[in-house]
Amino acid sequence: MKLLHIFSGLCNNYSFLLPSTPDFAGNATFFEKKCEKVWKIYQICLPLQCTIKVVHYYTLINIYNEHQQNRIMIQIQNISYKYAGADSLVFDGLSLSLEENRIYGLLGRNGVGKSTLLYLMAGLLRPAKGTILIDGREPRRREPDLLQEIYFVPDEFTFPSLTVRRYVDRYAPFYPRFSHEVLNACLKDFEIDMDGRLDGFSLGQKKRVMVSFALATQCRLLLMDEPTNGLDIPAKVLFRKMVARHIGEGQTILISTHQVYDVDALLDHVIVLGRLEQQEGSGSKKDKGDVVLFDRSLADLTEEYAFVYRSVGEDCSDAVYSEPTPQGHALIVKNEDGQETTVRMELLFNAVVKGFVK
Repeated sequence: MKLLHIFSGLCNNYSFLLPSTPDFAGNATFFEKKCEKVWKIYQICLPLQCTIKVVHYYTLINIYNEHQQNRIMIQIQNISYKYAGADSLVFDGLSLSLEENRIYGLLGRNGVGKSTLLYLMAGLLRPAKGTILIDGREPRRREPDLLQEIYFVPDEFTFPSLTVRRYVDRYAPFYPRFSHEVLNACLKDFEIDMDGRLDGFSLGQKKRVMVSFALATQCRLLLMDEPTNGLDIPAKVLFRKMVARHIGEGQTILISTHQVYDVDALLDHVIVLGRLEQQEGSGSKKDKGDVVLFDRSLADLTEEYAFVYRSVGEDCSDAVYSEPTPQGHALIVKNEDGQETTVRMELLFNAVVKGFVK
């Protein structure tokens, strides 16, 4: 991994080297925001005479988490949901907690309910049983002071027949911290004309406008369903940079996606939904709805597991999970020697859904 930025100073025997993908080259803002609170620890430990140690980004987040727990922002308790006319439940007793100041990745196979969960969290669907609380309030009640803190970017949407400028004038006032500076910066990078008509835009252009508007709202909770669908490769790179640059203190982002390579550099926590089946007395199977197969921070994950490549002929007997590659094997192994490795998201996902990693 390339080194992006060096945290000057020592903190409790650590100096901070923050690695990044090339997408973040020249932009340390994302990592600096992630580590703002670590400076509080640094200030306490400043008088100590310390030995420099090189610390990976995930380890740095672990250092912070040891000193301060993020507040629970979203509490999903025992919810059940079934679409009208459907034979099976989408969720049956699903429970989940999400903290503030995190970027979550929501993964799962097609049809496991990722989009449904986002609609439930946005208050656009209502659970048949159980509760969803965001900052202690239920989004299904559609209270304006809560809705102004939630912005949902759906995978499919229809814009009104307006120019971008008129759209912003009409809808920005619903969000009290809306930043025209952020909006203009995003639209400029995305090469979107404020006077262009939304109904004349391509799918990719519409998605660029939606993402730009979402970041400009500065809502405490951003829900994004397949936000990179319809974006070309340069626009996907810009998407990552924009989220990195404009995510603010106190914000939480939940990104549902199949295209993990588009967002994996942004994530610091991963949730994987899957489906369990229950054996009935006759030997037939009864659908139990979707459950949480995996719910861990990447910092915690990389303390337990390492992600490595081994060439053809090398010993792979210690693998928790492995997949063949043209050059050998990609492995997940127990991290017994504390090595720092980058999470390979597709490898992790496959290991989780096949039951090798929990």
